[in-house]
Amino acid sequence: MATIKRTETSNVTWKEVLEIINSGKATEKLKPGTEITETLKDGSRAVIAVAAVDLYQNGEVIFCFRNTVGEDHRMNKEWTNKGGWKDCKMREYLNSEILALLPDELVEMLSPKKTIQIQNGSTLECEDLLFLPSEYEVHGEEIYAKYNGVDKQFPFYKERTNRIVVDEDGDTTWRWLASPYASNTTYFCFVSSYGGAYSYDASYSFGVAPGFAIRKS
Repeated sequence: MATIKRTETSNVTWKEVLEIINSGKATEKLKPGTEITETLKDGSRAVIAVAAVDLYQNGEVIFCFRNTVGEDHRMNKEWTNKGGWKDCKMREYLNSEILALLPDELVEMLSPKKTIQIQNGSTLECEDLLFLPSEYEVHGEEIYAKYNGVDKQFPFYKERTNRIVVDEDGDTTWRWLASPYASNTTYFCFVSSYGGAYSYDASYSFGVAPGFAIRKS
């Protein structure tokens, strides 16, 4: 039996995206995998996919970049994952330099997303407008990072190929995740160029493909 796949493309503003969320029709009109193409302030092209709808709370849509933005960047200047995502330099980079690249209309409607990590028996929490997904949110299992008992896999990432991102040239590339390696003091987790789970030293530069959340207002 043959199958047919149809795609529909139309123009949209972020204000209209928010209107869909506020109308309660996100599960219908913003299904995981829905892509929005945006031009950033530096002139680069970004492809942003809906990764989850109503996953952590009703009326929340989580979006993730399908390509890297800015330059490859280190999680920390030093060889350490101490303090996890909460204390890493990548967090500062995302919520300053990368945030500044987004359209003002979009930034105004972003909702902070909480990151919870367990490191050396301590619970670390913070909230950000731009974030990197955790290992569990991407892969749906505990591999290198300690599972916090809260995170859920983004439905979009259940397909391994959807975990792959590309660089500015369209080539598949490695990209960092927010999760520190549980049994190592210098590594953070990352996603390989074919969607696999790996980890590497925090001072190494990999691609940056952030996520953000918009909630019903």
